[in-house]
Amino acid sequence: MTKFYEKNYQDRLMEVTPDKDLSGVFEKHADLNHEKLIENYLTDFSTPVGILRKLRIDGRDYVIPMATEEASVVAAANNAAKYLPNIQTVYQTNLRFGQILVIGDFDRLSALYAENKNNWQGIADAAYPSIVKRGGGLKQVHFRQMDGDHFSFDLLIDTQDASGANIVDTIAEALAEELRSQKVDVVAGIVSNLPTTSMTELKTLVSGIDDHTAERIAELSHFSMIDLHRAATDNKGFLNGASAVVMATGNDWRAFEAGAHAYAAIDGSYKALTSWTINSQDQLIGRVKLPVALGIVGGTINQLPTAQANLKLLHISSANELAKAVVATGLAQNFAALKALVTQGIQKGHMKMQHRAIGEAHE
Repeated sequence: MTKFYEKNYQDRLMEVTPDKDLSGVFEKHADLNHEKLIENYLTDFSTPVGILRKLRIDGRDYVIPMATEEASVVAAANNAAKYLPNIQTVYQTNLRFGQILVIGDFDRLSALYAENKNNWQGIADAAYPSIVKRGGGLKQVHFRQMDGDHFSFDLLIDTQDASGANIVDTIAEALAEELRSQKVDVVAGIVSNLPTTSMTELKTLVSGIDDHTAERIAELSHFSMIDLHRAATDNKGFLNGASAVVMATGNDWRAFEAGAHAYAAIDGSYKALTSWTINSQDQLIGRVKLPVALGIVGGTINQLPTAQANLKLLHISSANELAKAVVATGLAQNFAALKALVTQGIQKGHMKMQHRAIGEAHE
């Protein structure tokens, strides 16, 4: 008997729904090239891509694609960019983080780590030689105790301009097998979606707003540092912008958001990723810092023509540059939300866009 995933597209479609109108909608929006991407492929779900026309980062103006279904997001980002004359990089790091999770005795595992960590480099290099040829690969291994008998061998891996999950997983699993050969109780080897070794921090000066608005934004930002409910909403505003760029460039927005939320709670108390404060010159300053592990090559990016086109539109040359564009867009989006909240309210602009979208959809 032929399994469902082994059937051709038309047979799968007929089995799922005999309704010709429904199947016609699915077929109309299908791209059979995408059968290579996921199992049991049915159709494509399209998300609109808008443009943040000009956002200056480190002295250069970027045209930034944003994939989102939320009506007001792109408009708000474009408006916010007018008030942010130059978003600057504070620092970046770019090593991906993998883990080999084990159970055992501290003395034995720490001794094994000390004796073997230099030998693990060759195993890691052999597991993924192509990344080594490009200058990447395993760079460091650390041993960490979590509780009494639970430990992690933390792997710091340079994946160059790939997002790196598959690279990290391959290396982690190769080293996990080596540990198993030495009678270590390995539970799993896996990439971490909290890549604290791949950080991006940006800052920006705000211009063109009055002192009262600046003070209100700073006060509202403070609420997001002391209240869990406000922090969650503040971060959603940041991710409205940042995740839209992640999605538009074919990257894993779920992994990105998981890392962002985990980092927001890294000290045990969930806080906003962004902060807005008044400096000694009475200027409003915005800052943001979070882990970002993205790619401009490899994975599904190579299979998605629109993602490749959006990356070309950005005119970027590295994964680090993409990370800056993503985080800067999030910072702009966050500013737009805060400014709206302390002035006209969030609904005026949002509902204007919603009504336009709904009205035109029914014309």
